[in-house]
Order: sequence, then structure tokens, then C-alpha cells
Amino acid sequence: MSNERLPYLFRRYCAGTCSPEERKELALLCLLPKNQQALEKIMEATWERTPLENDMPAAEGNLILQNILHPPVEYLPPVRKFGWQRQVAAASIILAAGMLSYFFLTHKKEIPAEVVQTAVSNDITPPVANKAVITLADGSELYLDNAGSGQLAVQDNVKLVKLANGQIVYKPTGDNTISTHRYNTLSNPRGSKVVDMELADGSHVWLNAGSSIRYPIAFAGTEREVAITGEAYFEVAHNAAMPFKVINGKTEVTVLGTHFNVNAYTDEASTKVTLLEGAIKVNNFGAAKILRPGEQAQITDKIVVATNADIEEVMAWKTGKFIFGEKADIETVMRQVSRWYDVDIEYQGKITSHFGGTMSRQVNISGVLSILEATGHVKCRVEGKKVIITPYHTTLEKQTINGQ
Repeated sequence: MSNERLPYLFRRYCAGTCSPEERKELALLCLLPKNQQALEKIMEATWERTPLENDMPAAEGNLILQNILHPPVEYLPPVRKFGWQRQVAAASIILAAGMLSYFFLTHKKEIPAEVVQTAVSNDITPPVANKAVITLADGSELYLDNAGSGQLAVQDNVKLVKLANGQIVYKPTGDNTISTHRYNTLSNPRGSKVVDMELADGSHVWLNAGSSIRYPIAFAGTEREVAITGEAYFEVAHNAAMPFKVINGKTEVTVLGTHFNVNAYTDEASTKVTLLEGAIKVNNFGAAKILRPGEQAQITDKIVVATNADIEEVMAWKTGKFIFGEKADIETVMRQVSRWYDVDIEYQGKITSHFGGTMSRQVNISGVLSILEATGHVKCRVEGKKVIITPYHTTLEKQTINGQ
């Protein structure tokens, strides 16, 4: 069916008669690996139908180019050596890239995994295992990827259990009254799946890659306090008599029972605390702000509260997605890629463009990089565990110098 639809939709698109839904369908068909041979035949046919001696006026050619590449023709590499009809044929070669940029990267539609998944050499897969480590109170370490389901340890009358779904649970057994706290630390390295843990008080914590949390085996006294690095999402069990506190450096978040996310990676410009449910108080160097659902505290040397936080984007890491807002720069995008795939990033040239879009985190890194390249702003290559990012115009200049 797709073999029949592809040429039909291609002709309609070039004629400017495609509906928005048809353009979206065409973009997906062009990008599916199984349709690449059919797409190549359509391109060859287009090329053969455009003899050089019958060039069309520039204005008419430009109009067709605008139809093929919507949004504007900035996605099209220069092909000034050919007549306009040949430029139209060349534009068809990058039809999929231009359309993909328009429909997904500017409208935040999620790109299906089968579209962005590619098979190339030197590729890097997404995390397939949980590489997290729990350091117990006595200093011994438990590696979760090697641990089977069942009881892993008993400390202070609290069982540490790994469930069949991989969740880590602290289960009090009878009397766990303690006079002093003893702590465990859960460390989740880069390139590891998200960890789901239930603390002894019933609170849930999800820990992103490149993050850690230090917490009591059992809570005692008048408050519950944990310390984090990186990023964590909390669903705190309500206990008015024992407030729950999350500490990161000089930043302190105090709650009674609520759902919130803390992004405190050291390579980010600010610590961000985003509230989904309930109410929290954020303290930093003596300053304090009360957050309501949907608000985000952006913390540097002061606290700035944004009232319209994009909750879907904030929680994308927990729901298995990459979501980048329309104003995300390449560094913002690649910091997330770096943590998830455990790669280092090198930039060769200045990139000022912004990127926005949604895709699954369960695709190989080549799929993510191909989508970034589809914007026409950057070129990406993988060398071992390093990703090298180059401005697209710099790549074109090199090609011109080399006579390519």
C-alpha cells in the first residue's frame, strides 16, 4: 500500500495540493527504511523528466521549491550550478528531512521509533540494563544489574528487596525504631536505565541517569531528609508530623506530601524544581519561595519562579522520551543525549540554532542524530564514545573547498 501512496502523495505535494495530514503521512513514508528504494526510483524519475535545456524561470522554480520544502528553503543545501528544474529534483532528495523538521521539530509531534531507528556502523544503543549501585551503611556495594529479584539485604530491621520489575523497595519489618540515622546511597551512572525506588516511609523516587541519592534506611525524628545530585522525581508519602526535605548543596525543598521533580545536574545553568501536585517550599541561601502546581523554581544565586512550566517536557525522561522546547539550543539537547547514551560531546564550530521536538529514548543514538541533522543546522558523527557536532554551513564550505 505504501508503494502506491508514496508516488501519489509525492505528486500532490509537489503540486501544492496535499492536505496537512497527507503531508505528515508523506514525511513518515519517506523516512521509513523499507520505502527507500521506492523513493530513490521517484527521485530518478523526477531527475530524468527535467532536461537541462528546458530550464524554467527562476520565480516559478522558487515557488515549487517552497512547496517542496515547507518551512522555508533554509534546509536546502546550495545547488547553484544547476538550472531550476534540476534544483527541484535535488530538493526532492531532501524532502523527508525538510518535512520532518516542519511536522515534528516545530510541532512537538512524537516521531515513531521505526522512523528514527537506523542501523549504521559505530552506533550506540540506548541503555538496556540498570547499572545502578547501592552503597550500604557498612560500605558494601550492591550492583543492581547483577542482582536477582528478592531480598538483597537487611539493615536496621528494614529489608532491601528487588522486585521482579526491577523496582527497589525498603520494607520495614516490625519494630524499626532507631535513635540515629544510618544511610544508603543509590548511584545511577550515565548510560543506565531510570531507577524506581520506594523508601521505608512509602515515598517513591525515580532517579535519572547520571544521578545519585543519599537517604536513611529508616526515618526517625521530626523530619525526613534525603540529598541528591543530578535529577530525581519524587512522589512523597504524606506525613504532616514529619516533613520531607530534599537537599542539593544550598538548595532545600520542603514538602509534606506531593509530586515534584528536581533537576540539579552540575553542568546545567540552574537547578530547577518543578511542582506537579501539592505544595512545596524552596529555600536557597536564605531566600524562600512557595510553589504551586505547574510552577517551576529556577535557582542560581536567586530563585525565579516560572508559572507556566512545560510539565510534559520536564517529565519526559521518566516517560521514556526526549522532549525539547522550541528554544532549546544544541548544548541543552546534547547534555541529555550525553547522559543517556554515556557519550562525550565535542563541538567544532559555533552553533546558534534552536531545536525542538519529541522522540523516544529507546532508539539508537544514530536515530537521534539523524533527526538533528534533518533540521539542516548541524552535522553529527560518532567516533567511539564521542559525538562530534559541526555547523552545517561549515560542512558545506569544506565540501566547496574540496571541490565536492
